[in-house]
Amino acid sequence: MKEKIKKFFSVWLVILILNQLVIFRGCFALYCLVSALPHTGVLAFLWVKYIGGSADEAAKESKSNLHTEESKQTKDAVKKSVDNLERERNERYTKKPPKNDHLKEKGDKYERFIGAEFEKKGDLVIYNGFIKGYEDQGVDLVSISENSKTINLIQCKNWTTMRMSLSHMEDVYSKLNNYNFDCLSLPSYQVDDHRIRHSKNNNTYAILLKVKNELSELTIRKTLFIASEKVVDLEVGPYLTMMTPTIFRYKDMKIVMKAN
Repeated sequence: MKEKIKKFFSVWLVILILNQLVIFRGCFALYCLVSALPHTGVLAFLWVKYIGGSADEAAKESKSNLHTEESKQTKDAVKKSVDNLERERNERYTKKPPKNDHLKEKGDKYERFIGAEFEKKGDLVIYNGFIKGYEDQGVDLVSISENSKTINLIQCKNWTTMRMSLSHMEDVYSKLNNYNFDCLSLPSYQVDDHRIRHSKNNNTYAILLKVKNELSELTIRKTLFIASEKVVDLEVGPYLTMMTPTIFRYKDMKIVMKAN
């Protein structure tokens, strides 16, 4: 209401000035102004009520339509972005190997076998290779033990004919040694989706967050699992330290011969 009154007097003043300039030839004497008040007031009232009001409504409607259109465009852009991210996630994390890729299936089976062994001990196992595919940085499994406060970075080799040379050993070691632990930023549902033994009392998100915040205080271990000791090339022997008949050490990386 105050806005309308203010607008009325503003319009009235403009009409009154124009009236004095055009009709009264510039007469701004008191008697001229008084005589002009009635009809200029009526004109101002009609302008505000019918012409100015319609213009305001049109402006408001235009502004509302513009806001609605902008909101719609924003929502569409957000939805498109979310859809793209979801499609990219699905392509990246759920893409399955070709059915005839027997070597990949063989490797996957061994990774699940080794992962299950750590899960039996109560560790939280992140199946890094399954979640990230070729972007796993050479770390197939990440096993987190809350009890011993350790993280085990694991690579699995289910080889039966291919030879494990010294360069292979060094490559595995380098990848495990330089891993950047981006797995700790994975959504908990992705971690749980690939686990074999699900525990209702295991708060995956809380564990990931805690480990991420306390990473510098934990013991990091590196382990290479090989399905058969027969594939290890003889040239590697001098660089290995035997701990047990099936467990060796290369630098600070443990090598475990474990058949599935």
